[in-house]
Amino acid sequence: MAALKRFRATGPSFADLVPYAGLIDNGVLLLKDGSLMAGWYFAGPDLESATDLERNELSGQINAILSRLGSGWMIQVEAIRVPTVDYPSKDRCYFPDPVTCAIDAERRAHFGREQGHFESKHALVLTYRPLESKKTALSRYIYSDAASRKKSYADTVLFTFKNAVREIEQYLASVLSIRRMQTRETTERGGVRTARYDELLQFVRFCIAGENHPIRLPDIPMYLDWVATAQLEHGLTPKVENRFLGVVAIDGLPAESWPGILNSLDLMPLTYRWSSRFIFLDAEEARQKLERTRKKWQQKVRPFFDQLFQTQSRSVDQDALSMVAETEDAIAQASSQLVAYGYYTPVVVLFDEDQEVLQEKAEAIRRLVQAEGFGARIETLNATDAYLGSLPGNWYCNIREPLLNTSNLADLVPLNSVWSGNPAAPCPFYPPQSPPLMQVASGSTPFRLNLHVDDVGHTLIFGPTGSGKSTLLALIAAQFRRYDGAQIFAFDKGNSLLPLTLAAGGDHYEIGSDSDEESRALVFCPLSDLSTDGDRAWASEWIEMLVSLQGVTITPDHRNAISRQVALMATSPGRSLSDFVSGVQMREIKGALHHYTVDGPMGQLLDAEEDGLTLGTFQCFEIEQLMNMGERNLVPVLTYLFRRIEKRLDGSASLIVLDEAWLMLGHPVFRSKIREWLKVLRKANCAVVLATQSISDAERSGIIDVLKESCPTKICLPNGAAREPGTREFYERIGFNDRQIEIVSHAIPKREYYVATPEGRRLFDMALGPIALSFVGASSKQDLKRIRALKAEHGHVWPIHWLEMRGVHDAASLLDFA
Repeated sequence: MAALKRFRATGPSFADLVPYAGLIDNGVLLLKDGSLMAGWYFAGPDLESATDLERNELSGQINAILSRLGSGWMIQVEAIRVPTVDYPSKDRCYFPDPVTCAIDAERRAHFGREQGHFESKHALVLTYRPLESKKTALSRYIYSDAASRKKSYADTVLFTFKNAVREIEQYLASVLSIRRMQTRETTERGGVRTARYDELLQFVRFCIAGENHPIRLPDIPMYLDWVATAQLEHGLTPKVENRFLGVVAIDGLPAESWPGILNSLDLMPLTYRWSSRFIFLDAEEARQKLERTRKKWQQKVRPFFDQLFQTQSRSVDQDALSMVAETEDAIAQASSQLVAYGYYTPVVVLFDEDQEVLQEKAEAIRRLVQAEGFGARIETLNATDAYLGSLPGNWYCNIREPLLNTSNLADLVPLNSVWSGNPAAPCPFYPPQSPPLMQVASGSTPFRLNLHVDDVGHTLIFGPTGSGKSTLLALIAAQFRRYDGAQIFAFDKGNSLLPLTLAAGGDHYEIGSDSDEESRALVFCPLSDLSTDGDRAWASEWIEMLVSLQGVTITPDHRNAISRQVALMATSPGRSLSDFVSGVQMREIKGALHHYTVDGPMGQLLDAEEDGLTLGTFQCFEIEQLMNMGERNLVPVLTYLFRRIEKRLDGSASLIVLDEAWLMLGHPVFRSKIREWLKVLRKANCAVVLATQSISDAERSGIIDVLKESCPTKICLPNGAAREPGTREFYERIGFNDRQIEIVSHAIPKREYYVATPEGRRLFDMALGPIALSFVGASSKQDLKRIRALKAEHGHVWPIHWLEMRGVHDAASLLDFA
C-alpha cells in the first residue's frame, strides 16, 4: 500500500479563516464562536426624489431601530454593485409586424452598445453572540431533541435570537422593503427527491468569491466552512480564485454627517461590494470607553509641566479642549440611550482578473470617497485582514476606532436605491417572466418601465404641450406590441399616432372626415348586435341618450316604447336607425332621432345598414374632427366606440390610450365612463393610459381623486412652470413633494420623463434612435403629408422608403415585409 500521509495538507486552509459552522434553523446560521446570524435583502427609498425632511426622518427611524441593540450584536450592511441583466431577448417578444420589431431591435442594439450597465442590490446581516459564548466552548451548542423535556442552552439562545430577529424585522419593514434570506425547497427527479437551497449561504459565498449561484445544502447542514472552496493567496494584492482582490478602506470621517452622504457610490459604473460593519456596545460599556477617551484629551489641554508643577500658563491646546467637549457630549448621548455606540468599519471590496484594471477601479473609488470629505486608502499589507473583516459574521478582523453612534451610522450606511424597475412585467395576468414594457440605458443604472403595479396598469401622463407627450404615447404603443395577443385601442388628436399605426399594420380611422388613402372613414350601425339581453339593454339606453341630447325629457312611456321597438328589431333583419324610427310609435322619439338618420346631418355616421367598424389588434381613432361637431354628435359616437371596445376585451393584454384626455374629462358622460374604466377594466387585463396637457382641466374634472387612486403609475413631462403657484398645487394634490416638483421643473423637454409609482420613482431618458423617431416622433404636417404620399405610391412597403428618405441605410434589410 502507498503511504498517503505526505500528500495530506496539514496546514491551515482558507476554510479555517471563515466563521461558518452549520445551519440550525431556516435562515439562521451558527458560527464557530457560538454566534447566530440572519440576513435580509432590502430596498431603500430613492433619496434623490426625497426632500431633506424625508431623508432626516428616514435616518431618524433607522437610528431608533438600531439604538435598541447593545453588546453582543453586530450589523453588516452590504451594497453590491453588479452588472445588470441583458435586454429582453427576441424569443421573449411577440412583435407581429416588422416595424415595431425593428424599433425594439434598434433599442436592443443601443442598450448593448452602451457599456457599463450596473444596478445595486442591498443586504443586511445581523449577528448575535451571547456574552456567555466568550467563555463557552462550541460543545454547549448542541440542540436538544424536540421530544426532550428540558431545553438546552443552545435552544434558549436560538429562541432569544429568533424573537429579536422577528422584532427587528417588523421595525425595519415599516421603513424599508425587506425580504428574509431563507432556505427554499425544490423537488427533483420527478418529485422523488427534495433539494434544499439556502439564500443566506449563497450570499456568504458571493461575499467570499464574488460568485452568485445557488448553494445546495447537504442532508446534515454542518461544517459549512467548505463554502470557502476558493483559493486565497495572501500578499500586497491578494488573489481569490485567480482573481486579484482590492480593498479600499474608508478611514477618516468628516466633522458632520447627513443622510445619504455617500450615495454617490451608488452611481459608480463598476462592480464592487461596499461593506459597512458595526459592532454594538452597551450604554455602560460605551460610556466607559468614551470616558477613557475624554481623559486622554483632557491630559492634552494643559502642557505636561503645568500639570506636573501645578502652574498656570497661557498655553492651552484649544483642539484638545474642543475634543473634550465633544467627548462629553458623546458620553451624555450614550447615557441617554437615544443612540448606541460601537465600532464602525467600512470597506469597498473589488475583484478583477487584471491587476492594472483593478488598481484603476480602486483609484476611482478612492477619489470619489475623498471628494465627499472622507479619508480613504487602498489597502496593501492589511488587504487580507480587511477582506476577511468584510465577510458576514466576522467579529475579529480589521476593527476600527474611534467609536461611532447609530445616528451617524444611519447617515453613512447605504440605504439609497436607484430604482431600476422590475425585470419582468408584474401583471399576474401576463405569462410568467414576461419582459418589461420598455427598457432603457439611462445612466449607469438602466431603467425598466412597467405601467402595471400588480394587476393595475392605469397610467396618468401629464405635462405642457411640446414636451414630448405624443412621442411617449407612440413608443408605449409600439413597445406594448411585444406581448402575445396584445390589443391597442387609441383615441388620437392631431394624427400623432398615424405613422406608427399605418406602419404597424393597424387600422387608422378619421371619424367625421371623408375617406382618403391613409385612413378609413367609418359608418356605424350601433343596433347591429342585439343577440343578448345585455346588448338590447345597452341599445335601449343608447337610444334614450340620443333622444335626451335633442332636448326631450325621457318619461316611462318613452322608455317602454324604445325597449319594445328594440326587442322587435332583435328578430328582424333591418337594424339601422331608420328602421328603428320607422317602427317606433311615439312621434317625439321619431322627431328626436331624425337628426341621426340619413335625412339628418349625422346619418353619414350612425345610420348604416351594416357596421363598418372591424376591430383588430391595433386600432387608432382620430377624433379631432369629431370633437368639433359638438356634444350632440360627439357623445353618441364615442359611447358606441367605447361599447365595442369593452366587448372586445377578452382577457388578452390590452391597452386603451386616450390622448388629450382633457377633452373627455370635461364631459360628464365620458367622465363617468373613465371613472368606470379605471375601476373595472383591470379585471379584463386592460390598462388605460390618460394623457393630457391641460393640468387645470384635469384638476377641475371632478375625478382627480379617482385619477390619483386608480392610476398608480404617473408619468410627468418636463414642465418649467411646475413650481409656479396654481400649477404647483396640482402636483402636490397627486402626491408629489418639493423635490419631485423640482426634478420635473428642471427636466429636459422631449428627452427626459419622470415616472412615479408606489414601487419607486425615477427620471429616465427614452433613448430614441433614428428608426424609432421615424415612426413615433414624426407628427408634423410635412411628415404626415410625405407619409400619405409614400403610402399611396408604394402600398404596405412604404416604411422602407420612408426610412431611406430620413437617411436610415439598409432599411429594406431592417424591415422584412415578406
